[in-house]
Amino acid sequence: MGADKPFKPERSALQALEQTGLAALVARAGELASLDRLLRRNLPEALAKQCRLGAWREGRLVFQVSNPVWKNKLRLHSREILDHANALGLPAREIRITIDLAFQPGDDR
Repeated sequence: MGADKPFKPERSALQALEQTGLAALVARAGELASLDRLLRRNLPEALAKQCRLGAWREGRLVFQVSNPVWKNKLRLHSREILDHANALGLPAREIRITIDLAFQPGDDR
């Protein structure tokens, strides 16, 4: 019989990421996903399915939509989104809306 291998506790994927320096990126993505859900919650359901928050930086919320029709509809709710963001403690001053033709709308509420 051979010698027993030393015991190595299994690590979770997140623990492994911490050692690579990607943990901050994973945490930021999680924060962005949570903020996306919060901000889209007050939008009409059909519109909420057609957009997503893609970025938050320097007071600007960047939303992605699937086509120009939804861009215009989301633009009509800009003030409401900014007010909601500020009520959540997020100092948002402007909204930018981009069209992402690869975006596949879905119901992820």
